[in-house]
Amino acid sequence: MAQTSSLPAPVENQAPVTANTLSAPASMLDLGPKKVDSRDAMIGVAVLVVLALVFFVIKNAYANWRVRERVAPSRANASGWFLFLGLLMVSAMAVLAVINSGQFLTPLYLGPLMGVGALSLVAWLMTFSAKR
Repeated sequence: MAQTSSLPAPVENQAPVTANTLSAPASMLDLGPKKVDSRDAMIGVAVLVVLALVFFVIKNAYANWRVRERVAPSRANASGWFLFLGLLMVSAMAVLAVINSGQFLTPLYLGPLMGVGALSLVAWLMTFSAKR
């Protein structure tokens, strides 16, 4: 009984397989988001510290203005803190987006920051109209 094969006959004149023919071009490889350098992280932290100081001065000026507008000092101070926290969360989201948008513009990072920022800004708006 004779066996027949449906496979093609082997070709003898092919180029030898080397490491260069097996590797994909470097531009085709997707290695995921770029990791953050320590230098970029330190610049981001420094920017956030400077913004926190500026927002603290704004908080104090806002609370003093609200007291002059005949709002109870405790409510004016609470309103100032809500404003400070909301501004800080929004600026943290912006700094993270500038540092590495591919890594930090995900729900894992933006969700908590956006939630705390939105809650604090809503609380600020609620205490904004509070009178004595």
